[in-house]
Amino acid sequence: MRVTLSLGSQTFQRDIASALARRGMLTRALSYGLDLEILEPDTSGALNVVRRFPRYRLANRLLWAVWRRLPFTRLSRHFPIVVSTRYADRLMARHFPPSDIFHGWTGLSLSCLGVAKSFGSITVIENPSMHPRAWQEIVLEECDRFGLRPHECRAVLPAWLIRRMEAEFERCDFIVVPSAVARDSFKHWEYSAKTRVIHAGIDHRFFSPPEVRKSDSTFRVCYTGRIEIAKGVGYLLEAWKQLGLKNAELVLLGEVAQEMASAIRKNAATNVRFTGFQPAEQVRNWYRGSDVFAFPSINEGLARVLLEAMASGLPVVATPESGAEDCVTPGLNGMIVRARTPQEMAEALLWHYRNRKASREMGAAARDAITSHFTIPHYEERVLGFYESLQL
Repeated sequence: MRVTLSLGSQTFQRDIASALARRGMLTRALSYGLDLEILEPDTSGALNVVRRFPRYRLANRLLWAVWRRLPFTRLSRHFPIVVSTRYADRLMARHFPPSDIFHGWTGLSLSCLGVAKSFGSITVIENPSMHPRAWQEIVLEECDRFGLRPHECRAVLPAWLIRRMEAEFERCDFIVVPSAVARDSFKHWEYSAKTRVIHAGIDHRFFSPPEVRKSDSTFRVCYTGRIEIAKGVGYLLEAWKQLGLKNAELVLLGEVAQEMASAIRKNAATNVRFTGFQPAEQVRNWYRGSDVFAFPSINEGLARVLLEAMASGLPVVATPESGAEDCVTPGLNGMIVRARTPQEMAEALLWHYRNRKASREMGAAARDAITSHFTIPHYEERVLGFYESLQL
């Protein structure tokens, strides 16, 4: 079995590429990012760059530089992405090798799909979240709720990207999604039968509980991710303000979107800390220094930060839309609350505040859930098993 694999921004894709290379199953990896690269395994199974496209990076930088200086671009921020994505996909399609399976990343693989089909490959598209139209519907609802125009909201998807993703879903043989909630978001489309759930995995050795429990008495709740309306952060801020807890802190790790300015002014209490973007080592330290992880997202797939926090020994309070129902057993290792319900979020956090010992026991159970099902080896095993099932 020979596999050609797309690599986007998700680190777990490189884990699969390495696993395939070690087993002699990887034909080629197509890496999309600031640089456009083609990687192939050597005789030892290590991945090496065999081709790079420097003109792509230069053209991309020039396009963005010019676009940002035009007066109307705030109303159409996605045009450079339209151009660069199509260009990248077409470049990679020219170097697409014959293989048994093509596992592509959604939005990046339309041209490569066509070439793979011409070779007779089984084609798989990975979609890391909900169906894009389901996603878009929820985001636009949030725009109305928060009084934002669509172009002011970073999570709104461009129409061209939705159409491109739908074309990939129609043409491919299978669609990989990370959770049941993501799978269910496809149920209104005729290609829903193509969906297959493959749970992610994380580095449980890197994200691990502290050897010594935090020494300060501050009750600390943390959130990690983009701080924007689609992540439900506005509802978390509202819940935290309602609580008014003493000796407590809410820490929000991530880049703050401009669209959040009004919600922050209205609901960010004095004991809310915004850290900005943090590298992985600092995120790990914040997990280890916290008591609870809160994730109020209203549209997701299976948020990897949930798995990271659980691996770090934190109980989680999350929504079904975050993918929590696939990894959280309510009352055992966390709590699941309805999205857009600050009152339910507040009640769950208050329980953890009042029941510290039971909360720590939930955190230990959360760690166990990760080590038993959501590690990188587990993920590799699931993907390889899926590939093998395609060959039957």
